[in-house]
This record gives sequence, structure tokens and C-alpha cells, in this order.
Amino acid sequence: MTAADKSRLKELNAALRAKAAELTTISEAFTVEDNGGVTVSSEKAASFRKALADATEIKNLISDLERAGQIHDFVNAPATQPYAPKDAALNALLGSGQAKSLGRHVIDSEEFKALARGQFRGSFDEIVTVEGQNINQLGSKDVFSRTAGTATVLGLGTPEQLDIVPRPLRPGRVRDLFPAQNTSANILYGVRMTGFTNAADIVPERATEIPPGGTTAVPVYGRAGQSDITAKTVTYPVAEIAHTLPVHKNTLADEPRLRGLIDLDLIDGVKLREDNELLYGAGGDDRILGIVNTPGVQTYAQVAPDKQSAAIRRAATRAVLAYYPPTGVVLHPFDFEDLELETDNQGAYRVAVNVAVGAQKVVWRLGVVDSMAITQGKFLLGAFGLGARLYDREQVSVQVSTENRDNFERGVVTLRGSERVALEVARPESFVYGSFAAKAAS
Repeated sequence: MTAADKSRLKELNAALRAKAAELTTISEAFTVEDNGGVTVSSEKAASFRKALADATEIKNLISDLERAGQIHDFVNAPATQPYAPKDAALNALLGSGQAKSLGRHVIDSEEFKALARGQFRGSFDEIVTVEGQNINQLGSKDVFSRTAGTATVLGLGTPEQLDIVPRPLRPGRVRDLFPAQNTSANILYGVRMTGFTNAADIVPERATEIPPGGTTAVPVYGRAGQSDITAKTVTYPVAEIAHTLPVHKNTLADEPRLRGLIDLDLIDGVKLREDNELLYGAGGDDRILGIVNTPGVQTYAQVAPDKQSAAIRRAATRAVLAYYPPTGVVLHPFDFEDLELETDNQGAYRVAVNVAVGAQKVVWRLGVVDSMAITQGKFLLGAFGLGARLYDREQVSVQVSTENRDNFERGVVTLRGSERVALEVARPESFVYGSFAAKAAS
């Protein structure tokens, strides 16, 4: 990533934080009525929608700029062939530095020369050897156990190193459904609301009531009913997710392009584990309690004759009944495939197909993340960013060190990818963990 890109990325992050603060300020002006309704002026509502659209656009620009930076880093990596595998191949072929092709070896053989003079009789059984070794046995260097690259030489001309092909597709992340939020604390605490009994009703000015110990009703002033809220104080640990990868120092020196790909794999490893923890984290003193395992999360099971799309829509109603309209849904890739391939009795697809380049994955106005972290046959939908919030203490980073066990003696470098995050689930009833009906065996 260029210095200009880094500067622009810093500006965009600052702008996103400013928009988040603006959204908070505007929402604080909303008035919540006793009957559960919300009073907001059309001007404030329009301002809130405008700020939300701007924040979403900035978030998308940040994501695009980060991906563009990875492309720039790859393109700007040294394009010349690393010397280690190239030299190993050429030196193994011929110590003089002049590699012979298989045809050259045949032409230089005594049998071919005798044939050219008309003196050759019998079968042509020349076995091509190089420096006393069969040519098919030549090879050098394993990428991670020795130095840089595997170069198996067949003797058919000079070797050519092919490009390293990165994974072009970024998998869906559960965190994509959460607005970006940061924290500087090492532990968070808050109030989790798990139940609400609404006793609001019309209160007459005068009513009759039998006093304690009495038998006759007497006129009294009306009394409002008593509602009940179930709440508990909960702590949310800031958990660290990390792993390491040992690489020989010669690998990084001889194959500089590998460093970027290794970094990406380290980051992907952390993100894959993050998805699992956000969904199914077991909880504990220093572990994330995943949304699915949080007490109070609703459940829903698909019933016949509903299709999968209908099951998601009915589950979304459960979240709405808890006064939290859902914003996203997590599906296994196979389940999302089945969902998009649903057809009606005429063979037409039920779900609107997004065929345009860059089209967003949506179903029933819910953003979709198709992730292998969720169990196939299950789905999770809810109010991401409101009923649950994700906080970054330290965003994912890659560190390099030789000070690990006997790394210095062995010439090994340890790469470490890590992040620190916290998940708050303040309104578990705003989430629904659903199950699709099992498919009949074909």
C-alpha cells in the first residue's frame, strides 16, 4: 500500500468515526413514548438516513481501499525470478552453467554420431545422464523445510518460475454485519435485558377497590399497572485470537512475494476463528460468549410446506415482535445456494437474483453473510449492531520475531497474527437461531 493510500485510509477512518458520532447524536433526539412508539421529526429522520448512507459508503470505500492496497503490494513485489531455485536447477543440470536440452544430449551422444557416420548398428538405447545422476532424479529445496521454492528439473530447456496465485475471493465475515466500533478497555460491562412485561393500560381517575382486610369496595383514585423488566449486569471480556507460523528466513529473502501471501493466510486464520467465536463461543473468564449460546436468544424451526426463504421470513417476524427489526442473516454457503436456487411451480426463481457486478447479497431486505462458520442447516438473524455489538481493542496485525525458542540458531522466523475483540449481546431476544428442515434422501 502506498503512502498516499495509507494517508487516505487514515482520513476515511476518521470520517467514519465522525459519522458514527453524528448518528449517535441524532438518535439521542428520538423520543420514546410510553406506549413503545418513537416520535421523531421528519427532518431528524432524514438527517439520520443521510448520515447512515454516508457512513455505509465510507465503510465500503475503506474496504475497497484495503483490497486495492493488497493488489498494489502484490503487483509491486519483485517480478524477477528468485535466484535460489533458479541457480539450484541450473547448477544441478550442469556445473559449467550451460544447461543442455534433452535433444542436445542426444545429438552429442556417441550413438548419434555413429549413426551420422553410417557406422551405427543395433538399438539406440542412450540413457541421458548429467554428472552421473539420472536426469529425472534432479530436484532442489522444499519451500518451508529448506530455502526457497521447489525446482524439479526435467532437462527440457531452462527452468521458468510461474507466478504465485493468491485467492481472489474474500469470504464473507460475520463481522461484516456489525458497524465498526472500537474500545480502549480490557474488559466491558453492561446490562443485559432478557425480558419485559408491559402492564401499560388506561388509568381511570376514579375506581373502586377493596382495601386490605376489608370486605366492601370503596372509591379510590385509579392506579397504574406495574410493568416488569428482567435485567442483569454482565461483563464481556476482551479476548485475544492469535496463531503463529514458523518460516525459514531464506524463504522470506529468496521468495519476497510469499511474505504477503503468508500474512494474508495468518489474517484469514484469525478471521475464521473470529467467525466461530462470534457464533458459538463458549464464554468464560477470557473467552467470547457467542450469540447462539447467549441465554434468551430465540429459536425457530422450518415447518412444511414452507421453503427456506419462508422460514427466514417467519423467523424475522419473531425478532420484530421483540421490537428489534433484524438487519442481517448468517447462512452456510450450501444453504444460501439452496435459497437462491428455490423455484416456484412454474420453475421461476423465488428469490431475486443479483446478477450485476458487485450486487449485495440480500434476502427479505436482510444483508447476507454466507460463512462456513455456521453449521449447515442452521441460520442466525437479528439486529446486528443494536442487539449485539462488536468492539475492536486491537485490530488484526502480523508481527515477526526471531526470539522464539531456538529460532536464531536454526535461522527460523516466527510470524504471529493476532487481534483483540469483545462481543456484547445486550438484547438476546433480538436474535433468532433457526433450523432448516432436513432434506429427504434422493
